[in-house]
Amino acid sequence: MRRAFQQVTSKFSVRQATPQQRRLVLGLIRERQPVTIQELYNVVLQRQPQSSEDTDAHIPSMRYLKKVVLPDLAHIGKVEKVHTKQTLNPEQLDALKKNMGTMSRKVATLSQNAALWVWQLKEAKPPAPAPKPTKPFGAEVGVGADFSHLNKRRQRAREEKIERDVEWLKELKRAREEDSRSS
Repeated sequence: MRRAFQQVTSKFSVRQATPQQRRLVLGLIRERQPVTIQELYNVVLQRQPQSSEDTDAHIPSMRYLKKVVLPDLAHIGKVEKVHTKQTLNPEQLDALKKNMGTMSRKVATLSQNAALWVWQLKEAKPPAPAPKPTKPFGAEVGVGADFSHLNKRRQRAREEKIERDVEWLKELKRAREEDSRSS
């Protein structure tokens, strides 16, 4: 009864990766990025301490790596899962065929182009620079200013006055350009 209760409660408990597990996997991804889950787990098996299974850095299974450690790293923004396409060499194709069952091997036609999901470090994208506010032509005479505090009659009069002043600024600019060309 006690064992059944432990199994039931373990399904409902939230599992998180320990900091040592995250550090181990993150270090391996830094060394060998981009890396598939199978490649990553094989390296984890070679690197993790095998003397004691209850250490904090121990990753017990590929499922634990796939369902707990990697999503935890993705959630904190350290790694991301990316879809890539690779061209496999004949040795890699033979390795894939060896992993297949006998019936699958007879039927399967493996192409050299493979679509893979790999894990890599998330690129630190610098924030987009804020657009520099450009001053509109005629800002010194009131273009772009807020006149909502005025009543409608005065708003219309102000707009007409600004239009007149902008026309005068355009004439002044043309005169200065002509003067600079003639000098």
